[in-house]
Amino acid sequence: MKEHRGKAVVFTRPRRAEVHDGVRFPEMDDEGVVIRTRYSVISRGTELDLYTNQMHGRGENAQWYPLLPGYLPCGEVIEVGSKLTHLKAGELAIASNLFAGFDERYCCAWGGHCEYSVVSRHSHPAHAGRRAVKVPDGVAARHAPLAVLGAVARKGVEMKVRPGAGETVLVVGQGVIGNFAAQLCRLAGARVIVADLEESRLEISRACGMEETVNASAEPLAEAVARLTDGRGPDVAIDVTGEPSVLAGLFRLTRPGGRVHAQGMYLQEVSLYFPETLFGRDLTLSATCGEQPADVAAVLALMAEGRLVYKPLLSDVVPVASAAEAYQRVHDRPDQLMTLALEW
Repeated sequence: MKEHRGKAVVFTRPRRAEVHDGVRFPEMDDEGVVIRTRYSVISRGTELDLYTNQMHGRGENAQWYPLLPGYLPCGEVIEVGSKLTHLKAGELAIASNLFAGFDERYCCAWGGHCEYSVVSRHSHPAHAGRRAVKVPDGVAARHAPLAVLGAVARKGVEMKVRPGAGETVLVVGQGVIGNFAAQLCRLAGARVIVADLEESRLEISRACGMEETVNASAEPLAEAVARLTDGRGPDVAIDVTGEPSVLAGLFRLTRPGGRVHAQGMYLQEVSLYFPETLFGRDLTLSATCGEQPADVAAVLALMAEGRLVYKPLLSDVVPVASAAEAYQRVHDRPDQLMTLALEW
């Protein structure tokens, strides 16, 4: 099979993004697919952790510089293995979370800002090219990568939260994943309250159909939620902030017998005084991480059908050559940018 090399965004040290050429991508095979990237979206959560040297793991399990960041690319299929049947050349597809087979000079975490995505048994032993998902008509290439973040939310909502019609769900954190989680709970028939520290993100949430919003920088979250629920508390609370103190607060805020779902990336230990939290209040705690291709396909279908609002979640598009400035903007201006796409 032809070897693919090309450009890639690289974190060379904390808060330093560069574009390198001649990066070797995973090997193609008969179950694989090669996608030439058109757009790749920066994840404010996972990528900014690595950008600021907050590695996901300890010791030999931690990432290292220089690394290939990102997991949200979308582009045109240019090569399809003989055993792969769900994609054709010329179609748009998303390939996310690539783990192996990359240029050994770099740590792959997770190779999403690359000129090519080669998804095969070498990059993804469990799924091979089935990890790549076709983008349906009606969803633009620049917006399609948002479906992966929506899929992270969907996995949590469908697998663990399972909101019932008429239940009250509180979603804390209104980045892209939190926004999608709120929308998915509303589609399930739940009453949804969303909270965030940034009014700009709450404005976007309202544009996406969320009617009950809490600016936690202006009013204490517990007081606002008590007011909105007549002191009862929500049936379900979803934390998407990744802040241990916020998660701990939800154990006291959620109604007795309710459910708390941890959807954020918690890089510090979360401590619980068990008698007064889960045990004493009969709470259920759950967590999910990542997504599966079926989740991505389901979210893309909802986007194409107009059932999920997604265009306000992409704040800007810039050339990949401006990657250094793009990461700096995403890091420095949470009040202005939900997320940002790099155009290849």
